[in-house]
Amino acid sequence: MVSLLRKRLVCAAAIGAVLAGGATASADDDGKQDRTSYGDRPGFLAGTVARTVYDGVSDDLLTAGLGASGLAFAAPAPGFADPLAPTSAELRRLAIYNNYRALVDTTEGGGYGRLYGPNVDADGAASESEGLIAGVEAIAFAKGRARRSHGDHKLLRNVTMMVQIPESFDPDHACIITAPSSGSRGVYGAIGTAGEWGLKNGCAVAYTDKGTGTGAHNLARDTVGLIDGTRAAADDAGAASTFTARLSDRRRERFNQEFPNRFAYKHAHSELNPEQDWGGDVLRSIQFAFYILNQEFRGQEITPRRTLVIASSVSNGGGASVLAAEQDKRGWIDAVVVSEPNVNPVF
Repeated sequence: MVSLLRKRLVCAAAIGAVLAGGATASADDDGKQDRTSYGDRPGFLAGTVARTVYDGVSDDLLTAGLGASGLAFAAPAPGFADPLAPTSAELRRLAIYNNYRALVDTTEGGGYGRLYGPNVDADGAASESEGLIAGVEAIAFAKGRARRSHGDHKLLRNVTMMVQIPESFDPDHACIITAPSSGSRGVYGAIGTAGEWGLKNGCAVAYTDKGTGTGAHNLARDTVGLIDGTRAAADDAGAASTFTARLSDRRRERFNQEFPNRFAYKHAHSELNPEQDWGGDVLRSIQFAFYILNQEFRGQEITPRRTLVIASSVSNGGGASVLAAEQDKRGWIDAVVVSEPNVNPVF
């Protein structure tokens, strides 16, 4: 086990690891940590946890069934059987297609398919395989900050958490890679960067949209996004909405008359400064990962003491992982591996 952990840390160091600590803890709504059991449902979760098993043939964790060829530069975007009513699986596939290609050069000239990509294994060997990865995906909302306004109307900004566990995950050599999204991307935003490395190396990947994400509220139709990408009327969605803007019906109608056909977005219009919670969001995603792992591998207690945890991602996702390491008072995080993190130091 020691040699395996050393190998993983050496691989991580090659792209800029910074070692931190290692103990036990869990996190509450503000990213502060307590001593609850890792098999217990975290108190910050809202609603149910959706669990899906992907067979690695018809669909998978990394490419949504598209494979390496389906993510390549020349590959067309996957479509919908009914463009007016896309399914959650179709929306997931398109989200992975767009998010992977947004941050990874998928041209052959750039090295895709030869030096990196789904068909290139953890040791850097390219194959004819499409690189599909079987495993379990669990997704849920964590409670975000909320503000009450205009009677009973409540501004809602849920934080999306997701854990992917590849079939190759070994509870005796457990590892978790954090993958907070960069920019204003949704929960799949870091799948082509931190996610792919983690899955190929047999690690669980802890994703979060860190309270940003698209979360579009269509103000004209008063519809909002749900956690699976489908849409519903804001009143019907209620607390299951990814984001609902802080507008009463009267104010929304008045706004629509003056500015028709507008959208409100979670990152831009939540009025809650999601950046202040990014470190805590990453810590909560780690706790969520421990919870899901202990549900999947009952009887094999998976704790921080027995798990290698690497905080990763790029851009402000990398910045979120740096914040998490700074706020990690109990020593969950063993290494930080980030690229171009944006940080705002206090002078």
